[in-house]
Amino acid sequence: MTIIIFGISFFFKKNWIVHEIIQLISGVCFTFVFCSVFITLIFMTRNWIWKLLGVFITVIFFYAATQLMVDVKMIYKDKVAYENKQFERIVGIPKEVEYDNPESGPRMVYEITFEDVVVQATHLWIRQDYFEKNMKGKRLEVFYLPNSRYAMDVLVAD
Repeated sequence: MTIIIFGISFFFKKNWIVHEIIQLISGVCFTFVFCSVFITLIFMTRNWIWKLLGVFITVIFFYAATQLMVDVKMIYKDKVAYENKQFERIVGIPKEVEYDNPESGPRMVYEITFEDVVVQATHLWIRQDYFEKNMKGKRLEVFYLPNSRYAMDVLVAD
């Protein structure tokens, strides 16, 4: 079911926010699948070490699922703002830029941190080498969704 939900998201590739919501829901389902696997392990094994490990891993996956559900709620609240292009705007020099850690391929900008706002930028596919060459240390103008704080555009401010 998780794979089917994930696959359905690609039918909405042109509507980014619906695509993102469906993918997050797929992530919630995926983590609940792992929760159920480890709950089964807890009840099936007699070894107390495996039971304890199962409980620990189940709690971790359950926490991840709840965080993904919060993300789904926040991005759903941003649906109207996204459709009406009512983005929040911040201008300034970032305090910190965090990059993802890919298994292969170039690193991409993951988060951009300003004084009081952290903006998610993974989906913009800004390569680390491009960012460091053209944007690092410069005043940026970032448009983002108000609840989920997903960046919609990152520009060098004049």
